[in-house]
Amino acid sequence: MHRRKPRQSVEQKFKGVIASVAKQSPKFTGLLHALHLEACALLAMTIFVAMKDTIFTKNFAKNLSHFLERKNYSLHFILMDENTHQLCLPILQQEIQDLASATRIEIYAGEEHKNIRAAEYVWQRLTEEKADRNSVLINLGGGMVCDLGGFAASTYKRGIDFIHIPTTLLSQVDAAIGGKQGIDFMNFKNQVGVFRQPAGVFVHEEFLKTLPQEEIVSGFAEVIKHALIAGDGLWKKTVSIENLTEVNWNEIVSDSIDVKLAVVKKDPEEKNLRKVLNFGHTMGHAIESWILNQHKTTYHGHCIATGMMGELYLSSSCLGLSEKKRDEALTVIRKHFPKIVFPESEFDALIDLMKQDKKNEHGTIRMALLRKFGNPVIDVEVDEMQIREALKFMMEQNEG
Repeated sequence: MHRRKPRQSVEQKFKGVIASVAKQSPKFTGLLHALHLEACALLAMTIFVAMKDTIFTKNFAKNLSHFLERKNYSLHFILMDENTHQLCLPILQQEIQDLASATRIEIYAGEEHKNIRAAEYVWQRLTEEKADRNSVLINLGGGMVCDLGGFAASTYKRGIDFIHIPTTLLSQVDAAIGGKQGIDFMNFKNQVGVFRQPAGVFVHEEFLKTLPQEEIVSGFAEVIKHALIAGDGLWKKTVSIENLTEVNWNEIVSDSIDVKLAVVKKDPEEKNLRKVLNFGHTMGHAIESWILNQHKTTYHGHCIATGMMGELYLSSSCLGLSEKKRDEALTVIRKHFPKIVFPESEFDALIDLMKQDKKNEHGTIRMALLRKFGNPVIDVEVDEMQIREALKFMMEQNEG
């Protein structure tokens, strides 16, 4: 059977040209490699500028109205779950009256519904409503709606535009930013997906007022992660927060987005540096999948916070993060997040889930850990014995 050659990236094609020309004219090799580095840097900066120019954190109604007018889409579709339909759609349509006639697509809320069946339903509705390639899918919701909607739009007719309007703290500071779109598959988190930037991201603080407090707490986990990665200013702000009901979220959201963009501009498709944004997620995703596999509900951020506790322990044992700093971060996490407890008999199941993590290579579990606050390290190989020690540490922290 004939097999199609895998599609090459722009960088791979450029390297191929370098090799070909260098073989014929060796004296030009150094110049070509220099041009390659400049081209890659220019590509990364172009992507970063494009992202920065399409993320709006102020003047929601004005910016979104002007954006839609300029784009002149043929059809507008709004993807939402039952919660954002009830709580957020009225706000959106009151502020953007041109969307009153947009076609609505409603899916079930919850991570357990971020799957291929929901994506198929979105494709079906787009097809039934005759969406063409100049249509736009507006994802009105949290991380689940943005992830799934971005994936569905990216694959419908080989890609139509989509806009993220994140309505939760977690999606405003993380899920809607950076171009990762995907769904869960076979109970593994984000197992199928693409890298594709939204046409625009429009952040509106009013949507945060519709959330239950647990959703705010959940989103705060990603703020803590960004603060630990960045260190200094954002970490000091994070440590100083005593009550999550009394926070200037505009400032925190903007600072957190800046941390993520600073990383993504250097590595848009997570080849290297972008892996630092997965701190806490190897263990956190395993915990979340383990809970969902038992047909129980949980919050993504609660699981990530628990995962960060384990990975802070590993940061100390593997990279020498000071116990003083480790305990400082643990205190912040314990202050704001509920305890997640799991028995030692489930360690094997959790480790098996970690073995499916996308950062792994050559059959080894690899994590993004911290040498210091503001100094993350990627591709740290961690063996099963070390993971068991971290899981025991997490149990002790949550039982104490």
